[in-house]
Amino acid sequence: MKSRITLFLIACAAAIITSQGAEPIKVLLVTGGGWHDYSTQKRILMETIETKLHATVDVKWTTTEQHPVSPTENKLPHLFTQDFAEGYDVVLHNHCHTGFSGDDAINAAIDHQLKHKVGIILTHGSFHTFRASPQEAWDRIKGCKSKVHVHHAPLDIKIVNDRHPVTSLLGVSGWSTENGELYTTHLLPNTTSLAEGTTLKGRTKTDSCIFAHTVGDSRVVGITLGHHNSTMEQKEYRELMALSVLWAAGKIGADGTIEPGYRK
Repeated sequence: MKSRITLFLIACAAAIITSQGAEPIKVLLVTGGGWHDYSTQKRILMETIETKLHATVDVKWTTTEQHPVSPTENKLPHLFTQDFAEGYDVVLHNHCHTGFSGDDAINAAIDHQLKHKVGIILTHGSFHTFRASPQEAWDRIKGCKSKVHVHHAPLDIKIVNDRHPVTSLLGVSGWSTENGELYTTHLLPNTTSLAEGTTLKGRTKTDSCIFAHTVGDSRVVGITLGHHNSTMEQKEYRELMALSVLWAAGKIGADGTIEPGYRK
């Protein structure tokens, strides 16, 4: 027992030392809208990032009492009209607002992020946010076209590119989910597929579900997984999210080396 306590204290001391001198990664979680349990997922994502990384997470809701908006309403959530990315290293999108169709306002919301050169992560419903816009402006940071999903079914996830820093450090060839909602995705030319998902029940369908690209100076990771809380709670998803934050923040080099002080 004494030796175990000693090892625990050594590990704690090492964690403190590695974070000294390193500014925490500042993550903004943008969340809200319809069809998903955003309150629970907020907790899961915050806990994942803050326990695995030397990072802090702030949360901003797309819908508030002061600025209510229905997810199917042709109304831009007030947050997206603001310079919401200022002061952050990474913006993590977990929301779904399908009704707004103003391409100019959507482009302005994208530019709010790009001018600060933040890393960007999108997960699940964020890929169907703003899908009603005629010019599909949101595709610029999505890195793909996606408007629909197939039937609910568990998914088999297969890594198809283990050379990218995120998937090489993930260290698995794949995993399966208990539940799932596979999005139909058509990747844009400069987007790199990292993993594909295949439905395990009903009609078989396979689509890219994890991918990466860059927009200007912003690194972007797309993860269409995450409809169910059980998926976000899986160890593979948690590790994927942590590595995505590190890569999007520029804390992982091309050779897969993580900057000292950022892994707990």
